[in-house]
Amino acid sequence: MMRSLRRVEPAARFTVLCLTRSCEQGLRRLKEPGVTILPLAELERADPGLAAVKNERTPKEYAFTLASCLVPFVLAQAASDAIVTYLDADLFFYSSPAPLFAAMVCASVGLIGHRHHWWTKRLEKYGRLNVGWVSFRADEAGRGAAAWWRERCLEWCRGHVEGDRFADQKYLDHMIAKLPGVIEITHPGANLGPWNICRHRATATARGLVVDGNRPLIFFHYSGLREARRGNWLCSNVSYLGPFSRTVRDRLYRPYIASLLRIRDEIGGLPQEETPDLYGDLPARRGRIRWLLWLAGQAAGHYVTPRAPQRDAQSVSTPLPGSARFPAHR
Repeated sequence: MMRSLRRVEPAARFTVLCLTRSCEQGLRRLKEPGVTILPLAELERADPGLAAVKNERTPKEYAFTLASCLVPFVLAQAASDAIVTYLDADLFFYSSPAPLFAAMVCASVGLIGHRHHWWTKRLEKYGRLNVGWVSFRADEAGRGAAAWWRERCLEWCRGHVEGDRFADQKYLDHMIAKLPGVIEITHPGANLGPWNICRHRATATARGLVVDGNRPLIFFHYSGLREARRGNWLCSNVSYLGPFSRTVRDRLYRPYIASLLRIRDEIGGLPQEETPDLYGDLPARRGRIRWLLWLAGQAAGHYVTPRAPQRDAQSVSTPLPGSARFPAHR
């Protein structure tokens, strides 16, 4: 994600919250420019309210809590009127996000919706807006909204729907309805993903990848992608009835997976350290549903085997213009 964004926005700066020692070591080994590494223990020391709820929540629920605490931490160090954006790690950028910031010219908070199509409308109980991209301006309204989000998540941030709440995500619906200076960014090339690709048409052109005929693809959200077996990557499109055309397979997923594999090689393979089990509290019924979706995905051909030799994601996906983290509904 960071490399793809830096290719289209060379001045981008990142603060990466590392949940494990292996993550921190891997980032230090890569020596990515413009990256500040933030170990989880450091955030917990800076935010006693976060540390206080750690033992009350499952690993998944605690992970959901972290984004809302990370944003105020970074905003406190930001210059006045700068914009701090929380990004999920499973995004990949294909063109500059400048249009998204332009949409915020008179706003303090910018949110992006799921844009569910008819089959996935049922998932709006988890939130109409998506946590994958959440932008806050370092002004009074932006800092206030970030503090409000943190307070709500410290009060309650569970991995199931309860009334009008779900994890950290459903609070975004309340934020846009209740707080000043909050807008929804509606650019169709932002946050294209398995749950909304039915509503849009991605096309490869001489100008790069475009959405709905003329809007540049800014970033794709590769939620639910996992390596089912060595060299066999299963996508989550089938659970959303999302199309898996040749463009989607060969211009989106295959180059993205090639990027992941190159980075895996650079850090010397996947870490041996056990990663947090974000799905350990899934009910047995949901576990069976996940297994059935995996079988359906294989039957539908929604899997990718990277080609050899692997080509660079930048050159395959788009000529640049001048250049499971969580459940799939997340």
